[in-house]
Amino acid sequence: MTKDNQKGRAVMLALFVLSCISLKLLHSLDSWPTATASQVAPKSNFRYHPLIHWMDNGSFLTLPEVVSSLESPVVMMTANHGFLDLLHNLLFSIQRFHLSMNLVIVCEDKSSYRNLSNGVRGLRIPYLVVLTHLNESVRNATRYGSANYLDLVQKRVSYLKLFVESGLDVLYIDADIVLLGDPFRHFEKKADLIVANEYRKGNNFCTCFLFLRAKRIVSTFLDEWLRALPNDTRGNQKTFNKVIRRDEFKKKITKQILPANVFVSGKTFRESSTPWRKRKPQPVLVHANWMIGRENKRGMFKHADLWFVPNG
Repeated sequence: MTKDNQKGRAVMLALFVLSCISLKLLHSLDSWPTATASQVAPKSNFRYHPLIHWMDNGSFLTLPEVVSSLESPVVMMTANHGFLDLLHNLLFSIQRFHLSMNLVIVCEDKSSYRNLSNGVRGLRIPYLVVLTHLNESVRNATRYGSANYLDLVQKRVSYLKLFVESGLDVLYIDADIVLLGDPFRHFEKKADLIVANEYRKGNNFCTCFLFLRAKRIVSTFLDEWLRALPNDTRGNQKTFNKVIRRDEFKKKITKQILPANVFVSGKTFRESSTPWRKRKPQPVLVHANWMIGRENKRGMFKHADLWFVPNG
């Protein structure tokens, strides 16, 4: 690695940390409890997990390099070229209500890394971008059900594991989501795991929006979820729902299931023709799931007045 590259990476990380500290002074997150030493997940070298291929070519920041500089809770998103405009929309939705978040965006290709590193016109919230692959683009990986799609979706569990093992509470948010309010206000402080629900009645947990506390039992759960992933032919949600219902986790993990009429799936959202601003209760989150394809998701957001990218 050249001295110029080392200096550039150090400056990038320092600016992000300073931005987060400044925001924290304005929007304190001190009310969030920190796990005790006995509860914090043990750290391990996760660089060699088979689902992760961390890249370190002297030019790009990688997740293991930055976790020690982050503060809890972390809000994690993933990016790839194929869904980049949807991620932009999510970021602009967050900017609307000036919420302080320690945002980390894990990029799956160089195209999304460059786009986000160079800055998005009109976007002023701070975020840190890291890279996992040196592929130029993984646009084709966004096709639902493809082998590449499964690879991208299942690797997210490994990223969550790294945060938890590093003692960081983490909230994961899918790119095809918009936030319409502060989700943290709805979180129970005693909950180890907070998850969205697909339906108004019955429980089908959605891994699109998932908060994990940095505790040993949560780390153990993530290990079991990772082990079960090879049997999941749709992504990671099917195995999540199976593993979290095991007796060992039902009894030991305190869960909070978010209300489906506030943290709204695409299916629930389209059951009503009422504009989102007039709905009671007011949605905090809308997810463009239950539909396939970037254009369909984008179309849903635009039709529902949920597209927040300026001139987008």
